[in-house]
Amino acid sequence: MVLSTRERVVLDVTDQGEAHRLHILRESGLLDDGPLPELDELCERARSYFDVEVALVTLVDADRQVFKAAAGTDLRETSRTVAFCDHTIRGDAVLVVPDATRDPRFAANPLVAGAPYIRFYAGAPLIYLDGVRLGSFCLIDSRPRQLSSVEEADMALTAERVVGAILEQQYERRFGATTV
Repeated sequence: MVLSTRERVVLDVTDQGEAHRLHILRESGLLDDGPLPELDELCERARSYFDVEVALVTLVDADRQVFKAAAGTDLRETSRTVAFCDHTIRGDAVLVVPDATRDPRFAANPLVAGAPYIRFYAGAPLIYLDGVRLGSFCLIDSRPRQLSSVEEADMALTAERVVGAILEQQYERRFGATTV
């Protein structure tokens, strides 16, 4: 079930909760692993399906946001202080910002006020083992827009697919490829 942003469940963002989240993120090895081609392909398909300029798989570290996969940008990371995804990982629902210039949380953000002039953002948290939010699957555009409830559900499902691909890669790395 996808919750609207008004029904978001706020997660433990206390120092202890954040320390645990960062520990799990670093222990996962995802920040050090190379890219996953299937995630880049997923971002490219999502970019086309949702008709947006950028689709990303992000990991939110202590001071930075790392792009594990991307379509529509060559950037590989940003500062966490400007990361919309930092807000996404604080809840369990798809976060939709129809027009960032009209949202007090983001209007002064340098990525809104200047290049790339973000107007629309939608992010679905990447809910990893034990409910830890590692980052997000997100969509970005320079024009304001909305998402339908079906599109929000599609985003949540795509985030689940991302986590599935990550877990599969970790399994294969740990146990090696097996044939049945």
